Amino acid sequence: MTASTVSIARFDGSLESIGRAIELCGGFEKLNTADRVLVKPNITFSGWIQIPPYGMVTTSKAVEGILRMLAEHGCRNVSVGEGTVVGMVGSNTRKGFKYTGIERVTKKYGARLLDLNEEPFESRELDGVRVGISKAALDADFLINVPVLKTHPQVKASLGLKNLKGCLDSASRKRFHLKGLDHLICLLNRLLECQLTVIDGIYMLEKGADTLMGTAHRKDVIIASRDTFACDCVGATILGIEPSQVGYLKEYAETTNRPIDLGAIQVVGEDMESIKERVDCEPGTAEDLLGPVGITGLSVSPPVQRLCSGCYSNLALAVAIFSKVNSNIDLGDTRIYCGRIQVSKGTGQRIILYGDCAISENGTDEHAIKISGCPPSAMNTVLSLMKTLLPRSRILTALLLHSPKLLGLRAGLYSGSLPKWERYQPPEFDRSHFR
Repeated sequence: MTASTVSIARFDGSLESIGRAIELCGGFEKLNTADRVLVKPNITFSGWIQIPPYGMVTTSKAVEGILRMLAEHGCRNVSVGEGTVVGMVGSNTRKGFKYTGIERVTKKYGARLLDLNEEPFESRELDGVRVGISKAALDADFLINVPVLKTHPQVKASLGLKNLKGCLDSASRKRFHLKGLDHLICLLNRLLECQLTVIDGIYMLEKGADTLMGTAHRKDVIIASRDTFACDCVGATILGIEPSQVGYLKEYAETTNRPIDLGAIQVVGEDMESIKERVDCEPGTAEDLLGPVGITGLSVSPPVQRLCSGCYSNLALAVAIFSKVNSNIDLGDTRIYCGRIQVSKGTGQRIILYGDCAISENGTDEHAIKISGCPPSAMNTVLSLMKTLLPRSRILTALLLHSPKLLGLRAGLYSGSLPKWERYQPPEFDRSHFR
């Protein structure tokens, strides 16, 4: 097999089907039994137990399939490492390992669990931007990248190349958004190369990178290659996205002098044409969470590239909580701006600047309401929205009737559900894939 061979295998519920994808692309041809192996899943933010994991985070099933093959290959120096988004209520990497079931399967195969947020980082420079990269990732002899098959509001597709962003320290991730997300993803992958990429397509996600705003579907495919770029091109195509429309893939092709053409990639296994479809890549927004409960008059700026994931996720979570403690109310004409974005002047709207970046970008707007933080906590956001948008009588009613939920949110224990999540029922959605 050539390095740019990409395999597509149908997931039939068995670990063998995951192994088949790896075998078809010659995934372990360059693997030595003494290699230091690091498996890098995608857990994003996890630990808030009620948020559906489908299409948002790597399944433990995919990780187990890889770990079993490594054990059969004779590898003994194996770690599973990830660093989740920090600042999200109730979320941290250790909780994420439990939530996804990855902790259990890692222990089953005798591998080590690494919270990359707690591990050492090495300082490197990417086109003048100083970043901290996980030493465990840099030191690995064989890095296995296990992203999810999903869209993303800022870069269209979140696949293998983008998944390595989880190997950065928290400050560097924010810097990526401020200094050029596509460009820095491309440069990171020139520095930190994977020996194998396995896209977990048991589920896929459209309209966003999480199930707060995105919608998951069962897909039952595993895509694998020793070439992350080629793997991502096939993954994007299966999502119905032209690879050249994904900024970091286009730049990676240009800077490595590679064609961004599926004709240059050897695809083996399942027929790609029969599997690909066109999912909705238009990002869901935080305001989408309000409609089902009859809240009108509030809009949120779309998630631009110069907006960190933690900030928008906390805002979306806060809006979701706000919608659960209020219903059937018109909020006039209010717009929330977040990230490095300029406020439209003279609209007559009530303006809320959310997060330090939005405040810094529009600091001269004396009439705007400001919710500070990097990111603002979900609890402070909920309370600020209530104070800003509700009459005093309604605030008191909400606090009286829903104080247990709000206290649980403050403690990081909130476990509410959303109407849009009612669709995630068996047999299409199988929670055992995360156990």
